[in-house]
Amino acid sequence: MLSYDDALNLNYYKKTTFTGWMQNMRFKIAKETNENDEDVFHAWIWQGPYIFALAPKDSFLEHFEPFNEDGRRATVDWINTEFEKNPLFYDKKICR
Repeated sequence: MLSYDDALNLNYYKKTTFTGWMQNMRFKIAKETNENDEDVFHAWIWQGPYIFALAPKDSFLEHFEPFNEDGRRATVDWINTEFEKNPLFYDKKICR
């Protein structure tokens, strides 16, 4: 499971994105500006083995939260919930 500490602090996202994986689930968290000119967390998850740039775009699940501490925690909670409820993320072995 992804912990709140694993997801780093808000200053990290002001400079770059955070990517990682849990078993067969890949994820990416980024800070973006939405159409209302508000900063938000944008998170994607998808089934491995592909990295974000090579994964089929229709395989992504996306989630948005406000860019603040509560939003960071909600993003982590969403990633963990999706991991737990989708067996494709943890049942299928893709590596030798």
